[in-house]
Amino acid sequence: MPGQEDIEVTCELLAERLGELDEAPPLAILPIYSQLPSDLQAKIFEKAPDGVRKCIVATNIAETSLTVDGIMFVVDAGYCKLKVFNPKIGMDALQIFPISQANANQRSGRAGRTGPGHCYRLYTQRQYKDELLTNTVPEIQRTNLANVVLLLKSLGVQDLLQFHFMDPPPQDNILNSMYQLWITGALDNTGSLTPLGRQMVEFPLDPSLSKMLIVSLDMGCSAEILDPFGLIEASTHQPVDLDF
Repeated sequence: MPGQEDIEVTCELLAERLGELDEAPPLAILPIYSQLPSDLQAKIFEKAPDGVRKCIVATNIAETSLTVDGIMFVVDAGYCKLKVFNPKIGMDALQIFPISQANANQRSGRAGRTGPGHCYRLYTQRQYKDELLTNTVPEIQRTNLANVVLLLKSLGVQDLLQFHFMDPPPQDNILNSMYQLWITGALDNTGSLTPLGRQMVEFPLDPSLSKMLIVSLDMGCSAEILDPFGLIEASTHQPVDLDF
C-alpha cells in the first residue's frame, strides 16, 4: 500500500470483512510502515500460532528493506509514495504515483522466497507494459537541489546547467535552487560562492538552516536555535555557546 493511512484503513476493512464471515479461519493482520514503533514492527517476524495465517499489510519498505520468511502470496496495488520537489512553491511533498516495472518485479519477488508463491497484481498486463516506467525516476530529478548546488559550487563547478550529471535534473530545479541560495546570501550576483556560502557548506543541514545557525551567533541567540526547548541548558545548567 502507498502509505500509513492506506495501511490502517486496509487493516480495519480486513478485520471488518472477516467479522462478517461465518466460521472464518483465524487471520493475524499485521501492519508495517516506517513510523510504526519497533516493537510492533518486530511482530511480523514472529512465527504465527498453529492454525493462524499471517496477513502483512506493508508499504514499499517490504520491497528491499525487509525479508519475511513464509510469504506465499503478494497482492500488489501498483502504487507508492515518492518525495517530489515543486520548484514553483519551493517545497517537498509526498505524492502517490504508480510504481515502475522494476518496483513491480521486486514486489513479485517477495512471494515464495522459501517455497512456491504467487503475486496478484491489481493492474493489467497492458498497464504494466505501456503505462509503468521501466525504472523509478531518480531522486536527484525530483528533490530540492539546494545542497547539491552549494556543494558543486564549493568544488569549483561554475556552469551547473552544463554539468554532466548521470541523471540530469530539470533545469527549473537547478535555477530555483540557485535563486534560493542567492536569496540566503550563499551566492553573489555572478553565481559565485560567497564567504557565507563557504561556511554554509560545512554544515550537514539544509542551506536555510545553516544560514539561521550562522546568523544566530551574531544575534546572540545560538542557544535558542540549537536547543529551542531548553533541554541542554536544563540538564547541564550550563549556557550553550557556538565558536566558529
